[in-house]
Amino acid sequence: MSVAWPLSSRDCWLRVSTQENSLRRRIVIVAVAAVAILGLLGGTLTYASLNKTVTLSIDGKVTEVSTFASSVEDVLAEEGIEIGERDAVAPSLSASIDEGSRIAVRFARKLTLTVDGEDSNYWVTATNVSEALAQIGMRFVNAELSTSRGADIGRSGLDVEVRTQKKIIVIKRGKKHRTTTTAVTVREALRELGIKYDGNDEIAPALRASVEDGTRIELVRINRVVRSVKVSVSPKTIVRQNDAMYEDRKKVRRAGRDGLRQVTYRIVFADGDERRRKVIATKMLRAPVPRIEIHGTKERPEPEAPTGDTSVWYQLAECESGGDWSINTGNGYYGGLQFNLSTWQAYGGTGYPHEHPASVQIAIAEKLRDANGGYGAWPACAAELGLPT
Repeated sequence: MSVAWPLSSRDCWLRVSTQENSLRRRIVIVAVAAVAILGLLGGTLTYASLNKTVTLSIDGKVTEVSTFASSVEDVLAEEGIEIGERDAVAPSLSASIDEGSRIAVRFARKLTLTVDGEDSNYWVTATNVSEALAQIGMRFVNAELSTSRGADIGRSGLDVEVRTQKKIIVIKRGKKHRTTTTAVTVREALRELGIKYDGNDEIAPALRASVEDGTRIELVRINRVVRSVKVSVSPKTIVRQNDAMYEDRKKVRRAGRDGLRQVTYRIVFADGDERRRKVIATKMLRAPVPRIEIHGTKERPEPEAPTGDTSVWYQLAECESGGDWSINTGNGYYGGLQFNLSTWQAYGGTGYPHEHPASVQIAIAEKLRDANGGYGAWPACAAELGLPT
C-alpha cells in the first residue's frame, strides 16, 4: 500500500533549483562545444591557406608535391634533395613559392672526352651525350664516338672517346693517295685502310705517331732475299823465261782455263728496286788453270839495213798505222805496215810483224814490193802517196 506525501515548500525549491542547474549545465556544454567548433574551423582555414602544391622537375622527371615551405631551398630540403655548386636550379634557391609554382633542378654531371687521345673534363647538366656536346659547343661532325649520341649520362658521369675525321695522304710505291680517317695513330690508320705491312717495311712517321689533319704516311715495301750466282774467275798468267829464244819472241805453252766461283748475296729491294747487296758467302766450284807463256831472253842481232831510200816506208807506215811499228789492233794486221800473218811468213818473216823493229818490217816489205812490182799490197795508202802499184 502506497502513501502519497504532500510536497513542502522546501521540496518545491529543491526541485526548481535542480532544474535550473541542469539548464545551466546544458548551456555551458553548448558554449564549450561552440568554442571548440569555432577553433576547429579556424585551424582548418589556416592549414588550407599555408599548404601549397608545387611542380618539381628533377632532371626532366616531373612530380607534384604538397608543402608548407616558403622558398625553393626549403622545398628541396623537405624532399631531401641536396644541391651542389655546379647544379642548376630555377628559380634560385632563395626565391619564394606560391601555389602552382614550378621548380626545375638539373644535376651537374662530369663528362670526360678523350679526343684523338687527349683527355678533357667538362661539367654539364645535360642528360644525354648529344645535348652535352651541344652544351659545350663541340658537336664533332663526322666524328666517331665510343657511344651513341643519344646515350644517357648518369649522375656518376660518362667517359666518351671521340675520333675526329682527318684528311691524310698515303704514299705507296711513290704514288700519293688522298683519303680520310678517324684513326688516332699511324698504325690504326693503316689498319682502317686495309693496308698490310710487315716488320721489314719502312713506315714514316712511326706506327705509334699521332695522326693529324694533313698527315703524310709513306710506306716503302722492303724485301730481303738471298741469291747465289756463278761467276767466272780469270786464270793467272805464269811467265817462264827461255834464253834460247830471242827476246822479241814468246809462245804459249798452256792456254789456261777460267775457273768458276759461286757467290751468295743478300739483296735488299725497296718497292721492287734493288737498294743494296752484300756478299755473304763464296765457294769455288772450279779452280782456274793458269796460262803459261814462254818469253825469250836472247838478244837478237841487228839486221842489215835495207838498201836505198827508206823514207817512203815511213810515209807508208804513217798512213797505215799512224807510224806505230809495234801496233797490234786485234784485226789480223800487225806492225807499222799492217802485214797479215800469212803474207809476213810467206816472205820470210818469223813470229809476228809487230814483234820486230821497223828495219825488219821494211826488209820484208821490200821483198813483197819487188815480188809484186810495186806498192799494190797497200792500195789505199799507195794511191794517197802517189806510189806505183
